[in-house]
Amino acid sequence: MEEYQSQIGEAQTLLGEKTAALERENFRLRRVQEEVAALRRRLERAQRMELAGTADEVLQEEVREYKEQLTCPSCKVKKKDAVLTKCFHVFCFDCLRTRYETRQRKCPKCNAAFGANDYHRLYLS
Repeated sequence: MEEYQSQIGEAQTLLGEKTAALERENFRLRRVQEEVAALRRRLERAQRMELAGTADEVLQEEVREYKEQLTCPSCKVKKKDAVLTKCFHVFCFDCLRTRYETRQRKCPKCNAAFGANDYHRLYLS
C-alpha cells in the first residue's frame, strides 16, 4: 500500500511539473503569436506605403483604422465609452445598458456574465 502511495505521490509531482512546463510553453506560444501579428501589421503598413501614391492616402487609411478601433464592436456606430470590469472589454454605454436591461447579461466578445455594477462609463479626452 505504501509503495502505491509513494508511486501516486511521484506521479502527482511529475504531473505538476509537466503542467507547469505546459503552461510556460503556452505563454511563450501566445507571446510569439502576438509578435507575429504585430510584425504582419507592420508589413502590411509598409506594403501600403509602397503602393500608395502619396503619404496623404496612407495617413487617411491609418486615421480610418484608428477610428474603427474607437467604434463600438457591438453596434459599430457609436464610440466606445464604457468598460465591463469583469473582462475589461470596451463598448458604448448604450449597448451595455441595453444588454443589461434585456437580460442578455453577457459580454458580446467573451460571454463573461456581468451585473449592474460591472459596467462603467469611460471618459476619454
